[in-house]
Amino acid sequence: MTIVSIFNNKGGEGKSTVTVGLAEFLAGNRDRKVLVIDLDAQASSSCALLGNRIIRQATEEGKTSAELMAKLRSSRKPIDDVEPFICWRAGTETRGSSLGELAVMVPDGPRMFEMEEAMNWKKDTQLMLSRLKPALETFDFVLVDLPANVKKSSTFCINGLAMSDFILIPTRPSRISLEGLPLTFDTIRYVQDLNTNGRPAILGLMSNATDKRFQQYKSNFPSVLKYSKAGDLPPVFAHHWPPMPALETATDERRDFETLKERFGSAYDYARKVTREFEKRCLEFEQQKPARPIRKTIWQTLGLK
Repeated sequence: MTIVSIFNNKGGEGKSTVTVGLAEFLAGNRDRKVLVIDLDAQASSSCALLGNRIIRQATEEGKTSAELMAKLRSSRKPIDDVEPFICWRAGTETRGSSLGELAVMVPDGPRMFEMEEAMNWKKDTQLMLSRLKPALETFDFVLVDLPANVKKSSTFCINGLAMSDFILIPTRPSRISLEGLPLTFDTIRYVQDLNTNGRPAILGLMSNATDKRFQQYKSNFPSVLKYSKAGDLPPVFAHHWPPMPALETATDERRDFETLKERFGSAYDYARKVTREFEKRCLEFEQQKPARPIRKTIWQTLGLK
């Protein structure tokens, strides 16, 4: 079982879109058992995978990540069963690239904010790590969709990061997107210090909404690639997602998809290649050399704040 947070502390980088794409292709194309834990109050990935009606029903029945957190806080030992907090999206049985079965844990924004006020950031930052993670062993992959603007006091989201083995950072190749990386790495370093074991490790940067022919990419991303290859920054995925409408409509919960090719259209091959690289990197990570700490001066070198 591998737990990966999809995280960038800047908004608008495509975290939920990437989460949905990875979940669908891991389940439908790679035949993996996948759980998506949605910790973003906007519930974008949950909406895309389940639809609003099921989310409303789950909220009414208390089948949410917020109610799970309430149970974790009241328990003195790891929970035995996460099934009461999970919604299942059935797979399809159509010819071709059928959708796979998926498990989703939906958020409840108001209840999450309520829980956040009640939680102690010194005592409650590792509840998911110690009391939830052992119950997730039946899944091959657990993807944690996190919001932007996570602070050290964002105890709910810090739990999701602390429980993770790896972090995947989607980023656009624009200047304003790259300006958000220092804060993202600061947040990750904070959680690594909490865990005291170097986890969650950074799996890599994934370039999203990227066309290598555009000046925006040519002006901003080659320097990131240069320092990544030198080991001064985490690895950059070889495959990327282009700026294609098909990737945006893939998360439209109003559309009824039967296959991966229907859902992702012309972006199918891009999403498939990113997912295969993602899975390979997860499997091979333990054989890689330990990552060097990211020097604070690297941001000045890159001309970032």
